[in-house]
Formats: sequence, C-alpha cells, structure tokens
Amino acid sequence: MLKLSQALATAALGGALCSAAAVWAQAAPAPVTLSPEQLSAAGIRTQRVSRTDAAAAQALELSGTVVLPPQAQLVLSAPLAGVVQQVTVSPGQALRAGQPVARLQSAELLQWQRERLSAQNQLQLAEARLSRDEKLFAEGLIAEMRVQEARSQAELARLALAERRAVLSVVGAGTQGEGLQAGLTLSAPVAATVIELLASPGQRLDAGMPVARLARAGALALELQAQPEQAASVRVGDRFEILGCRRADGSPVTARLMALNPQLMPGNQAVVLRADVEGKAPECLRANQFVQARRTALGGRASSALALPTEAVVRQGTQAYVFVRTAKGFVPTPVQVQAQGAGLVQVTAGLRGDEEVAVQGTAALKGAWQGLGAGEAQ
Repeated sequence: MLKLSQALATAALGGALCSAAAVWAQAAPAPVTLSPEQLSAAGIRTQRVSRTDAAAAQALELSGTVVLPPQAQLVLSAPLAGVVQQVTVSPGQALRAGQPVARLQSAELLQWQRERLSAQNQLQLAEARLSRDEKLFAEGLIAEMRVQEARSQAELARLALAERRAVLSVVGAGTQGEGLQAGLTLSAPVAATVIELLASPGQRLDAGMPVARLARAGALALELQAQPEQAASVRVGDRFEILGCRRADGSPVTARLMALNPQLMPGNQAVVLRADVEGKAPECLRANQFVQARRTALGGRASSALALPTEAVVRQGTQAYVFVRTAKGFVPTPVQVQAQGAGLVQVTAGLRGDEEVAVQGTAALKGAWQGLGAGEAQ
C-alpha cells in the first residue's frame, strides 16, 4: 500500500511539472529590460535584418577560377623499373585513349618475359607427358595414379603460364610474342589532356614513379569566391551560368554547386564554393581561367530566408530563440533555423524580416531572461 501511494505521488508530481512546463512554453516570453550601462557592460550589439525576395536572392554574381576536379585527374605511372627512352607528348596536348605517352627500356621486363616463355615451355612438356601417359594407361601399361599425376602437373603448368601472362598484361606488355623485348610503351588509359610531364628522357624510374599527370577530357569545375553574407544565401544544388562562354549550339554553360568550404580564406576572408561544370566542358573553358558566374536556379528551395550570425541564436531545450529589440526591451522570439556555415545560420520561420536583433552579447540576455542576471550568465 505504501509503495502504491509513493507511485501515485510521483506520477502526480511528474504531471504537475509537465503541466507547468507546457504553460511556461505556451506563455509569451517577457521582454528583457536592461539599462544602457548594462547593455554596454554586456557588449550587446544589434543588427537590423532584411528579407530578400526570390529575384534578389537568385541574382547573385560571383568571380572564380576554372579548376580540375580531383576525380578528373589521372597519374600515368611506370609499372616497373626502367629508363625513359622517349616522351611523345607535350603539356596541354589532347590525347585519345590508347595514344602513346612515353617509352621505357626495362631489364625487369626482359626477366618477366623469360619467365613467361619458360612457363609456356613447361606447359608444352606437361601436356605432351599427359598425352603419352593417357595412351599408355589406355593400353594398360601404367597405373591410373600416374595419369592423375600427369594431369595435375599439366594443370599447375597452365596456372603458372596464366600468372605470367597476367603480370605482363597488367604492365601493358605483349603476352603472345616468342621473342624478348626490353621496350615498354606507356599509353593514355582514357581520352585526356596532358597537364604536366613528370619524367624526361634518360631518367631512371622505379616501379610506381609518375610519368605524366593527365586530366579526363571534358571534366572541369569552378572555385567561386563569396563574401560570408553572400555565402549565407547559397545552397548545394544551386546552379550558376558561366558568363562569356556558350556551347556550340548557343546554349549557356552551367555549373552545379557541390560544396561550401567551412573555412574562410586568410587573405580576403571569402568563402570558397565548388561547382562542377554540367556536361562536357566546352572549348571556351580551360583550367586556371578566370570567370564570372551568375546564379540562375536555387536548387528547388524557397529563397525567402534570413541569415544571421550564429551568436544571434540561443537555445532553450530544443527550441531556438533570437532576441528582438522592441520599445519594451529584448523579446525572446522562437524561430526555426538551419545550419549554414561560415559563422551564419539561416532563419526560415519566426521573423517578419525587418526586426532589430541582438547579434552579440546574447549569453547575457539569455541569463537575464532566465533570472540569472547578466553577470551570472557569462
């Protein structure tokens, strides 16, 4: 009976607390009133916000540079040790798939070819021995075990030859010729452009050392620079038209925003945005070219949003608030926000767009709101 009474009391207390919390949450927050001296001591600073319409938000023009995206870059390496005999391309040259880039002379290649020829001869001997033993077994002259051993040896010889052929195929050397050749031609694996030559004739290379850096044909990206307030209005998925560049059919060249760098550039405090050029890049775009790009689409989202410094937003539980300055003081106003980066958040609901909002010293305002006092809040 005692335990039942305690349980009922606990439940009643919990219900009372929940009801009180609900009443507190529903009640309109009282304004926080501070004297001018307190505002100055707490370092409270305000900022009037404004909401941009769809056309203004969309009409954003940024400058930037054409770059090679990481996924478009290739490195052609030496598959085995050797000496560069000839380089057949130049930086900036367009290559077709399979076009020769360089030629190596390799003693290691000769050794691998000898091993392949040896494995081929061993297979021929093993197959001849198997054929002979199968005939002898059919005539009843040898035991079946001997035939099984001959089959096993022939299978091992086939595997050894397949292994040596696979090794030569991986490095791009021929696998069917009877002679030995020390020369190896390195070719472009796909249609690409030569960005940089990393080896020269006469240079000795170890296996894996780079020979040339290539870029897949038609793959380019943009690195655009935006001020933090401009970056607050962009999202992944926004599309930009590259000004002064058109495709052969006259259609615009567009790039889709893929990422926003969370760090600011140390020199000009700009945010770097990366956008991939859609489709095959036209001839009017080249790596390291300076370009201007204008936003033409907002990636399917509403543009009527508001950007504020991260410090302007405080939280009470899971609810976000900003302090709106009125004639009676600072009113804690619930808002809905989305993470933005670069020290900014996006306010999507809760403000009209013409309020004056505290953007510094919000910790002191929150403390005063909760009855702690500005000094205790800090």
